[in-house]
Amino acid sequence: MADKADVTTYTVKQALAAKVADHIEIAVETQDGTTLKLKATADQLDALVGDLETILDADDAEGEAA
Repeated sequence: MADKADVTTYTVKQALAAKVADHIEIAVETQDGTTLKLKATADQLDALVGDLETILDADDAEGEAA
């Protein structure tokens, strides 16, 4: 991943996904009006989904413990 000095953080307003040929495109509109289009393979998105599930499962476990 890029050096943190090269990273801009955006807050997502809306995101949409579509399969295009051999990849998946995710269109993101940010709170400040910036529009981004991300292209990813199914394997890349599977890895991302796995990361997100781990984060959400940890959040659920913390909520249940409280």
